[in-house]
Amino acid sequence: MKKIALCLLLVSGLMAAENKDYFGFFAGNADYRLKTSALGVTTRDNMDDTHYSFTLGHYYENSRISGTYTYVDGGVDNFNSNYSFSFAYDFILPVVKDQFSLYAGPVVGYTRLTDGEINLSGINYGGQAGVIVKVINNIELEAGYRFVMGTGNDKVNVSGIDFNLESEYMKTWYAGANIRF
Repeated sequence: MKKIALCLLLVSGLMAAENKDYFGFFAGNADYRLKTSALGVTTRDNMDDTHYSFTLGHYYENSRISGTYTYVDGGVDNFNSNYSFSFAYDFILPVVKDQFSLYAGPVVGYTRLTDGEINLSGINYGGQAGVIVKVINNIELEAGYRFVMGTGNDKVNVSGIDFNLESEYMKTWYAGANIRF
């Protein structure tokens, strides 16, 4: 029994040293920019909401790859179905070895943005940047900024007038924690 316990302890120690997978939980602010055109007049509207994200990823030596699901709480006045899936590749610059790092990299994904008969869902692409602070061995705090351009568009007819709607971009600020395993 002692040999099995010793083997399990050794294997778990090796796995912790080599395996750099992580998951993270984040919350923050999402700001959507929408463009509406009708009868030669163009207006732009911003929707400002709270978002929550869950990320799964893997660290490499000076980079990481991740997949993120983000839910945006639309509130009463904004779109009632709003979430996105995205993939990111970040380059990591250690500032203070094993304690404080900066990161930046490209992001690509899909955003679902609907409300009744309006559907502005589509591909998004852009970049993100932020900081990672190690708290203890497997837990780190992260804060960042993401900017993605949207490709979603729709046409709605209201009282015989065609309105063209376009999703221009989304800016998000976020903060949360990662757990490495």
